[in-house]
Amino acid sequence: MIEFVLIRRVYEDKQVLGNLFLMEEARPVFSCRTLELPWLNNRKQVSCIPAGRYEMIWEHSPAFRRKLWELRNVTGRSEIKFHVANFHRELNGCIGVGDFHLDLDGDGYRDLRNSRMTLDKIHQHTSGMTEAILWVYGDGRDG
Repeated sequence: MIEFVLIRRVYEDKQVLGNLFLMEEARPVFSCRTLELPWLNNRKQVSCIPAGRYEMIWEHSPAFRRKLWELRNVTGRSEIKFHVANFHRELNGCIGVGDFHLDLDGDGYRDLRNSRMTLDKIHQHTSGMTEAILWVYGDGRDG
């Protein structure tokens, strides 16, 4: 079974940048970049989630009109998903994925490139799975 491992590495006022690894038998089979909102005490729609271990399920999202990985049992939160997002302003507490961090819109913040393609690759690697585990390292509070 594949496990997701998210390692947060750059903490900014408006966002947190990280790396996501899909691990199978303790070895990486895929990696990409992540984008989250900053740590704001786990507040709904404005904060990244706390570090920790989360169960995930593969389910249809009416909002995104497709199946996505959704985290379960995030204290005080719901509907936390991995989804397409190029900019921090497209996030409401979820996790965006892409293949590279760079400033796409010239606002001084690094964004995600090729988000849709990257999400599709994650889905290809987890095809046939309905449950998974996510490990999140780094709480978003400091670098």
